[in-house]
Amino acid sequence: MKTNKIKTGKSRLLIIALAVFVCAVSCAASSCGVSVSSSSGNSSNFGFVLVDGDDVYYTKAAVNMETFEFFSNIYKYNSKTDSDTLVSSMKVDYISYMNAFLSLDGGYLYFLPKFVYDTDEEYGDNIYRVKPDGKNTEPEKLFEENIKCTFMHISNGTIYYYDDADSAFYRMNTNGSNKKLLCEAYADAIAFGGDKIYFVDYEILMAVSVNGGEPEEIYDFDEDEIYIESLVFDGNYLYYLDDEYATISRIKTDGTDIQEVYKLPESSYAYIERFNISGGTVYFILDYYGKSESYAVLSVIPGNSRSTKEIVTDSLYEFLDIGPIQIWGDIIYFVGMPADDIMDSDDVWFTVKKSGGKPSAFKPFVVFE
Repeated sequence: MKTNKIKTGKSRLLIIALAVFVCAVSCAASSCGVSVSSSSGNSSNFGFVLVDGDDVYYTKAAVNMETFEFFSNIYKYNSKTDSDTLVSSMKVDYISYMNAFLSLDGGYLYFLPKFVYDTDEEYGDNIYRVKPDGKNTEPEKLFEENIKCTFMHISNGTIYYYDDADSAFYRMNTNGSNKKLLCEAYADAIAFGGDKIYFVDYEILMAVSVNGGEPEEIYDFDEDEIYIESLVFDGNYLYYLDDEYATISRIKTDGTDIQEVYKLPESSYAYIERFNISGGTVYFILDYYGKSESYAVLSVIPGNSRSTKEIVTDSLYEFLDIGPIQIWGDIIYFVGMPADDIMDSDDVWFTVKKSGGKPSAFKPFVVFE
């Protein structure tokens, strides 16, 4: 492991009062600089959806069929007005997947253009931000030269991120100033929790303070012959998915009390693609599930295997694919590929209650505009 940004009297009082009133109105309308970031579980699922009051920010790809140009877009959907605002648009060389790690801070929407298959370097692996009012949809990047950023979390005006090219964690202000090296590490699965960043360095589960310093070893999974594919922080536990995509387990942040949360039968052909946590319940995506050997979303309460419940299955809706799940409040957001061609799109945003039920089409993922 290697260790390692002129008025007086009544007139003045009136101006102050007016300024306070304007600020209060602005705060109510735009979060007034308060950070809104994904939970650890949503970040583990790439933070494709961000909910701020009545506004739902989501990512999708768009194609102009007349010019055959491809765009990677972010939209803001307002549930009160039932309207969409284009917040960010990036022209790319190929059909893109989705922008990731959406976060709000100081009046800006921040994101990483993850999974944008772009051969030119205009929109490379960088951290971008844009005003979410839709007046200027061209985002600005924080670094002049692109960095290979694969993880980002924003909290109270500070960006924490991992640079895969440097194999290092950094922190800096949201305006790009005061960049500081936290530590060097070969990190795969990453989870932000409390005042620490948790990550897996090969088979070793590690943690580093958000202020930087020498990383601490929490647990070595080498003897267990486990490689961790996905990591989520929740409460006093770190939840993880093994490299066989068959078992979700958890371990306390002090390295004790390892427990299996859900394990597929050895005879099963199914496998776990992704998982998320909300309200102490684990929600996860299965492929090759059930008699139809299709996609499904299930839930389970840790310590109670009998609590396993089907949230989305073919008995409710037939999906040929289900993407990473985002959970905000009582709603699960996911990208699904329905067997029936609805909305002239292959991949569609869906929502479903955490308690289950029939999913509802939310917004198209690929639209031909």
